[in-house]
Amino acid sequence: MDFAARRRYRVNGTVLPTGAGIPLEVREAFGNCPKYIRAYTPLPDGPVLRVAPRSADRLDDHQREWIHRAELFFLGTVHPEAGADASHRGGAPGFVRVTGPQDLLWGDYPGNKLFNSLGNAAVQEGAALLFLDPATGSTLQLSGRLRIDWSPEAASAIPGAERVLRFTIDNVVETPGAIPLRWDDGEPSPSNPPAP
Repeated sequence: MDFAARRRYRVNGTVLPTGAGIPLEVREAFGNCPKYIRAYTPLPDGPVLRVAPRSADRLDDHQREWIHRAELFFLGTVHPEAGADASHRGGAPGFVRVTGPQDLLWGDYPGNKLFNSLGNAAVQEGAALLFLDPATGSTLQLSGRLRIDWSPEAASAIPGAERVLRFTIDNVVETPGAIPLRWDDGEPSPSNPPAP
C-alpha cells in the first residue's frame, strides 16, 4: 500500500523457508484500483509498546468506537486450494457497522471486479479483519466467519453498496502500539460513498 499516492499492488505466491528475511516466490502480481484509499502521509516511526495483547470473544465499547471511526481495514480470507488472500477495504467513517458485540457488517462497493475476497468467502467462511490506528500503531484483529448477503434489499440500505458482507466474531485481539508505522490524518478518498 502507498497511502499517500492511493496505490495498492497485490502480490500472491509462496513463502520460501529460509533463515533470512521472508523470500516470496511470486505467482501473481497485479495492481488494484485506487478507490476508497485515504491519502495518509507517513510520519516518523513511533514506539512499539511491549505490552501483552488483550483477547476476548466480543467487542468492548472502546473497540466498537474504534471500528465506527475506522476508514480502512484489511480483510483476510482463504480458499481451500488457492490459499490465503489479504485485501484493503476502505470508506468514510461508519462504513463498517457494529450491529452487536460479535457482529459487523459493511457494504461491498464497486471495485476492480476481481472478486478475490468474495470468491474465497463463497466457498469458505473463515476470515479475519485487521484494523489499524494510524496515530498510535495499535492493531485490532478480529477472527470469525464471513457471509455474503446478496439480497438487493440489504444493499439498498447502504449507499453505494452492491452487496453486504456480514462478519461474526469468534476472537478479538487488541495490541496497543503493535507496529512502529504512523500516519497523519490525510485526505479522504473522493470515491467514498456518503457516510451512513
